[in-house]
Amino acid sequence: MAIVKMKRLRLLGLRPDREGLLRALQSLGCVEVREPAIDLSDPQWAGMAKPDPSGLEKSREQSLLLNGALDALRRYAPAKDGLFARRPEVTEGQLFDEEAYAQGLDAARQVAEAEQALASKGAERAKLLTQKASLEPWTCLDVPLETEGSAAVPVHFCSVPVKTDFAALEAAVAQAAEPAQLIRAGHDRELQYFLLICHRSVLSQCNEAMRPFGASRVTLRGWTGTAAENTALLDNRIAALEREETQCRAGLAALGEKRDVLRRCVDRAAQEISREENKLRLIDTDAAFVMDGWFPAENEGELQKLLGGFQCAWETADPAPDEYPQVPIKLKNNPVTAPFSAITEMYAMPAYDTVDPNPLMAPFFILFFGFMMNDIGYGVLMVLGTAFFLAKAKPKGGMKNMMSMFFMCGISSIFWGCLTGSFFGDFLSKLFELTGASVPGYHDAAGAFVWFWKPLFTPINDTITVMIGSMILGVIQVFVGMGVSVEEKFRHGQAMDAVTQEGAWWCILIGAALAIGGPMIPGAPAALGTVGIVVLVVGVVLLPTGSILRSKSALGAVTWIWDAYQGISGYFSDILSYLRLMALMMAGSIIASVFNTLGSVFGLVPFIIVAIIGNTLNLVLNLLGCYVHTMRLQCLEFFGRFYQDGGKAFRPLAVETQYVDILKEEH
Repeated sequence: MAIVKMKRLRLLGLRPDREGLLRALQSLGCVEVREPAIDLSDPQWAGMAKPDPSGLEKSREQSLLLNGALDALRRYAPAKDGLFARRPEVTEGQLFDEEAYAQGLDAARQVAEAEQALASKGAERAKLLTQKASLEPWTCLDVPLETEGSAAVPVHFCSVPVKTDFAALEAAVAQAAEPAQLIRAGHDRELQYFLLICHRSVLSQCNEAMRPFGASRVTLRGWTGTAAENTALLDNRIAALEREETQCRAGLAALGEKRDVLRRCVDRAAQEISREENKLRLIDTDAAFVMDGWFPAENEGELQKLLGGFQCAWETADPAPDEYPQVPIKLKNNPVTAPFSAITEMYAMPAYDTVDPNPLMAPFFILFFGFMMNDIGYGVLMVLGTAFFLAKAKPKGGMKNMMSMFFMCGISSIFWGCLTGSFFGDFLSKLFELTGASVPGYHDAAGAFVWFWKPLFTPINDTITVMIGSMILGVIQVFVGMGVSVEEKFRHGQAMDAVTQEGAWWCILIGAALAIGGPMIPGAPAALGTVGIVVLVVGVVLLPTGSILRSKSALGAVTWIWDAYQGISGYFSDILSYLRLMALMMAGSIIASVFNTLGSVFGLVPFIIVAIIGNTLNLVLNLLGCYVHTMRLQCLEFFGRFYQDGGKAFRPLAVETQYVDILKEEH
């Protein structure tokens, strides 16, 4: 239940050692590089500057090239990795091998060139298809496209809207000018085309007659021969381009064998970018460089051993209290609590020198999730599915945490399902009714089979029990949160606040519960109610006392009333919020029962089909609902008691890969 203790690193090294030191730190993976607090505009730091960013630009260009090549292969040579494909394992030496990296860059350039050639041919083919479409209406005329007629009798290629009455157009031209002739060609979706042949002396009259019909000249420059002849030439060139495109695609598909090399190089480029980005946080001179950073105190020994191999001077120090807001946060967790770091990071990282919430949150998250899911069948599917995925795919990072979390929640669901007797709802009872099977086990008062042992409770029949249980779980979590808050206040010298705030409310809540509920408990001592009243009075006295002490004036005697109102309404609403545990538990059970009952109406085979489909949908809905509501209870109802956010996650310079797993080399 602790945040990892961090230490500051200040280092002065020789410029020639800079690249080697950064590579070594990246391999070690425990130092987060920060920019030194140096104002380079100050004359006393004259001669110091930021490193040249050209290395970062080069690395990003290489990364774009490699990722572009991988994207191209995804389109033209799809990988058959499968859902559970395992990443290849390489050593850091293999990952950073310069010759392999150069080969990967060459392969990426080949892919880029092939894709560019394919795109060029595709663009040319599209252009030719457009030209072919523009010639299509004229293919029915055996007239060379370069025809302009003679000086006395010009020939014009024209068009009118496709809906134009061509007969009316011909009549209008014939009436306006003689001699003139319109020779109709083809049409497309928008226009119909024709030739205008007339004596030059009547050309203007023909144009005037055609203007009301929306006629216009068509320009066909650059063509020689008839439209049919040019279309044939275009078809030949288009066919050739299609063959060339097929060859380009085949070439790209053949380059698919370079995928593994490209993936490894993509990971290598990512390391180069990370290191170059961290390099820009250094301060350089012509002969030396300055580095500032943070590292976990537990790694100080191996860090000093690494730095001892370089000609540099360094110092380490614990952060001062005024530096706490700058200290990066690393949570120290075990395999059970580590998967819940994702939830903490989604909410906000805790401030340094406060409480790591994961060990506190994990048991409640697992317990609440299973309480709402409460089904043996669903739990078994969750456990088997996540275990199979973890074993086969070997995920890392967020996916690994998510699968591990659902694995533990599946175990919790099995536990609660055993208490409620739920196996895909009431699937077994319906199945035995339809088959007429007689099995040993527990039967309820109506004679229906429930499970092989008597359930402790069932969500549908024991609503009050479920409601009270949900509120009890809520009270426990609220009290735990208050307890952590008390511990933190004592640790920071705020004992009086702890006693007059959380202590007062503990007395009020516990005293009220004993005073009201004590006499209702069969066989309870008669004095239990009296004890509750005394405890309640103590809490009521502590509350205004704390308010007066904090305000250091008589005003606190008035403001505590508002504090009391907010406390009562807040605790009441918070505890009621845990009724969502009951709501989700009942909803899941009822939905499963409805699907099972619906399928059982039509016989055994329809029952099995409907039950499988319905329970699958119910499982998916429950996974989403239980996850969201459980997370809400942690973030809003639990964290609000003690959690102090404001921290920034620890992001060390490290080797982080996407496509390969790194095997640590023995030194």
